[in-house]
Amino acid sequence: MRTIFALLALLCATQLSAQAQDFPTKPVRLVVPYAPGGSGDLLARLLGDKLSKLWGQQVVVDNKPGAGGLIGTEFAARSDPDGYTLYLATDGPLTVAATLHKKVPYDWKRDFAPVSMMAVGYQIMLGSPKVPANNLKEFVALAKQEPGKFNYASIGIGSAPHLSAEQFLATAELKLTHVPYRGSSAQAITALIAGDVAMFIVGTSTAVPFVKAGTVRGIAVTSPKRLDSLPDTPAFTELGWPNVDYSIWFAVLAPGGTPPAIVRKLNADIAKVVADPDYKKTLDSRGFEAQSNSPEQMAAFLEKDYQKFKVVIEKLGLKVE
Repeated sequence: MRTIFALLALLCATQLSAQAQDFPTKPVRLVVPYAPGGSGDLLARLLGDKLSKLWGQQVVVDNKPGAGGLIGTEFAARSDPDGYTLYLATDGPLTVAATLHKKVPYDWKRDFAPVSMMAVGYQIMLGSPKVPANNLKEFVALAKQEPGKFNYASIGIGSAPHLSAEQFLATAELKLTHVPYRGSSAQAITALIAGDVAMFIVGTSTAVPFVKAGTVRGIAVTSPKRLDSLPDTPAFTELGWPNVDYSIWFAVLAPGGTPPAIVRKLNADIAKVVADPDYKKTLDSRGFEAQSNSPEQMAAFLEKDYQKFKVVIEKLGLKVE
């Protein structure tokens, strides 16, 4: 009897492996939990176009925005685990939402199968031209002289700019007042230029034009080293601040229960796209780095990201109904 079960298990494994080699045999849907036009949407369409050419099958980008990404994320989590629905992941609806929200309609560990990283970007600390501080050392010294006098901007409570700013303030032992501008980064940058806020930490892809134009000050970037797009802006690590390492990442996940053989096939094909010079060049022009990793490495990264945000969010006592 054991021999029969073993043979059946081997047969099933062989069939799944064969199916994975032929995957995909029909169009694949890539769910983006945000509206068209943003960074995530643009990256998803770039990846989808490359995978379509590699597979000879269409990759359909399906935008499902709403509730800070929770609607599209829940849809992806509830989809059939056959590899034909994929999910463009970033921290907000996953590793941040798990602690920030009192209740989330999915379990990011149980309901998703990590596939691969696809892109990593970084944040930049911007200073207002109205504040007499030209670099990080001067800004920290000024803020310590007058605790609570200065404001910093974000695009909402629990947003990436909010949490990354709090990470920096905790490291620097500074006290600044949080001013959330709900909506787009444009409002926060306008306030920064006018001097209504002294600091704004935001993605480099958003900030580069303003730094190059000289309308705001580029204080420091969260990348391991200086970026080619901002050669005059030092990295926090370069200035002796290695713990300010907030990154903006995008990854591909599949619904939980997707066969491992299909996950491995997806991982290998995404790695081929990420290694494509044209893909790398396009990401570089938008302030991102092309990166891929194994499903196991992706799972470990998500856990580390979750723990990082959990500490910050619990320390601030943040909670969203």
